Amino acid sequence: MRVLHVISSAAAGGAEIYVRDLSIEMVRAGHQVFILFLDRASEAGRDGEFEAEFLKQLDDNDIEYGFIGAAARKKPWLGIKAMRKAASGFSPDIVHCHLYYAAIFSLFLKSTKVVYTHHNIKLGASVLLYKLLDLKVSRYIGICLACKKLLESVSRRRVVRIDNGVSPERVRKKQRTAGQGDDDVNLLSVGRLSDQKNLSLLIASLARLEDQKYRLKIAGEGPLREELVRLANEKGISDRVEFLGNVSNVDELLYDADVFVMSSAWEGLPIAQIEATLSGLPVVVTNVGGCSEIVHKVCNGIVVDELIESSYSQALRMMIGNHELREVFSKNALSYSGDYLIKASSDKHIALYEDALTA
Repeated sequence: MRVLHVISSAAAGGAEIYVRDLSIEMVRAGHQVFILFLDRASEAGRDGEFEAEFLKQLDDNDIEYGFIGAAARKKPWLGIKAMRKAASGFSPDIVHCHLYYAAIFSLFLKSTKVVYTHHNIKLGASVLLYKLLDLKVSRYIGICLACKKLLESVSRRRVVRIDNGVSPERVRKKQRTAGQGDDDVNLLSVGRLSDQKNLSLLIASLARLEDQKYRLKIAGEGPLREELVRLANEKGISDRVEFLGNVSNVDELLYDADVFVMSSAWEGLPIAQIEATLSGLPVVVTNVGGCSEIVHKVCNGIVVDELIESSYSQALRMMIGNHELREVFSKNALSYSGDYLIKASSDKHIALYEDALTA
């Protein structure tokens, strides 16, 4: 099968990493894949070195790729032209759009089946747009139950749930005994420093735990870095918080951590949380998008229902202060997280493509 994926950029975001890993798995299964990016890293304000490494992995796995250009966001005819050119050259059986810009551009493709995955719990566009997309999109994919229900509320087309997956090659598993006695408990947050990740809630909640021994590492880039550094200083915990910036060794950071923490205001099904779960980490996450779905299936952490400091700090106190609880959650994560491997996700995608082509 020939599959053309269209995503935003070769960046460190969860959706982008997921599409890359999904594409690699599809190629290993004997399919051919082309990835069309909307933006270059320089256009989107993302890390150029990360993009270079991302593209090298595509080259190493015989995955073709191309770029539309950020100008298409304001001049859609440029996106339409670029997508039609890519489709003409590659001749895909399926065009799989991973952002609504791409789905709009796909309206002007001829005789090509289109699948659309929505990677977040927020629509990001008018409900009316989805009525228009129904004219072209054959199948919608929700990456968690919450996303599936959201798409079903705006589309007349069939919506299929396929949970995100992670390549086992990017995960290092171990039985965890760290964080005992007088040791600091090592907390790790992975994600873009943006309003979505709501890291101000995490920092402010940790500041309430003066009697607890912990250290927090925050991996990720984004526009709120200076604001968050300033907040850590104002709260008096700057000596306990380390901002790592964009990193390429997430597997090592997860391996060395004791607890994965996520304080997001909205999500889809976070790749970072899945990576943490597969590596055997206990988690503290907010009840947004599909975050709770992972925890409920795997039983490896605490879900915070209210996005307020008192609730989040209470969950952190429980996790930081109870080594035995962390050990139970860790064992559960290692035992019950197999449904979130990339092969399961890839197999389900190929089955959906085949179903769409025969419809």
